[in-house]
Amino acid sequence: MSVRKRSWTGPKGVEKTAWVVDYADGGGTRRLKTFATKKAADAFAALSRVEVDQGTHVPDSASITVSRAAEIWIKAVAVGRQGRAPAEASTLRQYRSHIDQHIAPAMGAVKLSKLTGPKVADFRDHLLATLSRAMAKKVLTSFKSIIREAQSKGHIVANPASAVSIQSAGEGRHKTETEIPERAEVKAMLAKLEELASQRNKQRGKAWRRYRVLIATAVHTGMRASELRGLYWNAVDLKAGTIKVEQRADEKGKIGPPKSGAGRRTIKIPASLVALLRLWKAECPPGPLTFPNWQGEAESLANIHTRAWKPLQIAAGAFTMDAEGHKTAKYRFHALRHFRASMLIADGANAKEVQADLGHATVALTLDVYSHLFRDDDAEQQRRDRAERMASTLL
Repeated sequence: MSVRKRSWTGPKGVEKTAWVVDYADGGGTRRLKTFATKKAADAFAALSRVEVDQGTHVPDSASITVSRAAEIWIKAVAVGRQGRAPAEASTLRQYRSHIDQHIAPAMGAVKLSKLTGPKVADFRDHLLATLSRAMAKKVLTSFKSIIREAQSKGHIVANPASAVSIQSAGEGRHKTETEIPERAEVKAMLAKLEELASQRNKQRGKAWRRYRVLIATAVHTGMRASELRGLYWNAVDLKAGTIKVEQRADEKGKIGPPKSGAGRRTIKIPASLVALLRLWKAECPPGPLTFPNWQGEAESLANIHTRAWKPLQIAAGAFTMDAEGHKTAKYRFHALRHFRASMLIADGANAKEVQADLGHATVALTLDVYSHLFRDDDAEQQRRDRAERMASTLL
């Protein structure tokens, strides 16, 4: 590897100078790279020498673009990136939207060898200026995953995106708490479900009996919507009063494994839910699913939201009013999972027990979402005692 000075005379007779790094890459191919200053050339030569020795050097001419890296990443995600389970269709659709609508137009033509931290920071700022904060964060997360995958495949040495981030609106100094339905609201919803399921209109009553037991199961188990939609009767032990979570239904109703290994769990259910499940089993459409649609197939989450969950909240008084006087349901269906966690914690369950019951992958995730609900009585007493001791020194 050498650094040499190159001089020539331009068309107007002006003498010009540049510095050329002449070296062989890891494959033995001769490479030339020109710089305006000797300092820049020497820095590149020193870095390239180390990279070639380590087998990590990627010449500019051999570097792929961000768009090409994005296609490599999305193919890896589709089959199961780095040993993970293949992504679901809905996830792939979101990623494709991130690439086509935001990443490729702004950064697609940039070669990875030319990608720098400041360029990624500029891209982040562009996202924040054109998208909502939540969407900007999602797109940036996809972009960073693209670069990590490219790095794992040897297309780029360092990841210039690793230090660039976007905080969620609730992160930082004023973190917002998880929105959890009040106990009185859930009681009102369960009471309204009983009323709707026993109405005189036989067709509507039958429809609400299906949603009554599904929503009651969500309340008493904290199961994810996908786990409820994919629940088989052979996983429901009415005699033992347990439900085994062993699978889930994706957006298209395809049955697959739980979200994570920790998602496989057995949940104890109360006698009241056992009774509801017994009644529902007698009129459930034939087939293996516990909560199918009337054709015996997995019910869509959209139908659960629009036909049951949102109307139920409004009927039970769990709504807000917008400026035009329209009623809007307060909670997402996932809020029932948070409600289950709050009930467990209020009953004295520790973080590990809540993690196991909800099927979180790690206890850190449980604490990150629900830490504000855990109360340490000993710590509170110690703080009270400390306050009294400090005050007594001033008397």
